[in-house]
Amino acid sequence: MIWLAGVPRGHYTGSPGKSLEYPLRGAFYYAWYPETWTVNGESVFYRPTLGNEYSNNDPVVQKAHVDALDYIHVDVAIVSWWGMDQKLDRARITNLLDKSVATNVKWSVYHEMERHENQSPQGIRGDLDYLRKWFAWHPSWAHIDGRAVIFVYNEGSCDVSKRWSQANSNQEWYVVLKTFPGYKDCDVQPDHWHEYGPAFDVVHVKQQSFAVSPGFWRADEEKPRLPRLSESVFRNNVRDMVESNEDWQLITTFNEWGEGTAVESAYDWFGAKDNYGIYMEALHEIHHR
Repeated sequence: MIWLAGVPRGHYTGSPGKSLEYPLRGAFYYAWYPETWTVNGESVFYRPTLGNEYSNNDPVVQKAHVDALDYIHVDVAIVSWWGMDQKLDRARITNLLDKSVATNVKWSVYHEMERHENQSPQGIRGDLDYLRKWFAWHPSWAHIDGRAVIFVYNEGSCDVSKRWSQANSNQEWYVVLKTFPGYKDCDVQPDHWHEYGPAFDVVHVKQQSFAVSPGFWRADEEKPRLPRLSESVFRNNVRDMVESNEDWQLITTFNEWGEGTAVESAYDWFGAKDNYGIYMEALHEIHHR
């Protein structure tokens, strides 16, 4: 296929479709399998129904994931991204975008390298240009207020928002940063804030985001940081999330199996009457749409 050889299939000229409107349900998604079915040599604890070692290169898996995300009313799937040409990003993300065209699912990325590199505005700009070139032109890329959406996993201080603002001086991107102590007091504010904390069953950042997690048990740890929630507790949390009416209503995560935070269908929580298991059925039945 030509795009795998280095030729983008489209050209970005602005939002390719209708902008999304709040509230929005987002889900953090991981396209790094089969590479990460182990963590430091330890196998994941749970057994996804698509197979213990499925591959994000498999078109059947790609289609099944898009259908599942649509089933649980995800507006924006936020795929972990580790930089240019990493983890087969062009192939995997483009295939997910293509398979989402006939659904309600849009896509963005979770810019992961910010927390490791504290990139310069020029470095950030290079990443944004790459994402613009390869993905943001696609009709399945998420846009708000006519601008392409990007989530950032950052640490740090107000310097983060300054650097991202400088890199995004043309206001082409809708930037959603991760909170940190004192984020409200920063002189330069991004378009929105969120929090990622799947070791907690609920993380509520008032007037910004509300996130739910089904549990957290990393493959190389003896005990779970957050034991798997019962169906009733998870349903109550999802209901609280929807009733909060926060702009971003986030699922942490759809399929982070290495940390054991997935809501994706697994034999470990597949109820007799369920199509997708207790967590996805709750998300299907309780939603803001």
